Amino acid sequence: MKILKGYVRNRHRPEGCIIECYIAEEAVEFCSEYLANARTIGVPKGIEERIESRSRFKVIPTDYKTLCEAHYYVLQNTTVVDPYMSKNEKWLQAEHKRSFSSWFKRKIETELARPENTISQQIRWLAHKPKREVLSYSGYGIGGYYYNTSDHDSRSTTQNSGVIVEAELLHMSTAKDKNPIYANMLYYGVIEDIWELNYT
Repeated sequence: MKILKGYVRNRHRPEGCIIECYIAEEAVEFCSEYLANARTIGVPKGIEERIESRSRFKVIPTDYKTLCEAHYYVLQNTTVVDPYMSKNEKWLQAEHKRSFSSWFKRKIETELARPENTISQQIRWLAHKPKREVLSYSGYGIGGYYYNTSDHDSRSTTQNSGVIVEAELLHMSTAKDKNPIYANMLYYGVIEDIWELNYT
């Protein structure tokens, strides 16, 4: 109802204003759907056409600890690694972040030693840590969205450095809780740096 009231320009003839604005809106919507694949003149390319685009990059050397944290994050968020992740073993829960990548490498190496292994090339790459030289970007387009670092956004009129991550965490009501549960939790943040890891 609020939208229809917003169409009224002349209070003496509200019905006519509503009909006129509604028809104009329908015509514009029809034209935009009809011309969806047409290329516009004078308008920059849409984000959809810039998928996988990158800004200028610089090569930065990283310390071992930071590289291991980035590698662990990649392993934890790659679906092909999910069968190797176990949430039931208590030793893995306590030591998971510290020792998973080295355990994963040993596990894949033992599976590769068997002649009938079915290990994919992607798993083989992920089993080894990435190279120490990391490509760092100030902006990166992927999946139809273009992201910038907060440093880049501070010099720009439009901002696109805010992110949200949904993480699965182990929740306990007290320190003595015998039945912890896994639940999803949202984290909000700002992109400080964009890295591209090289596993080849």
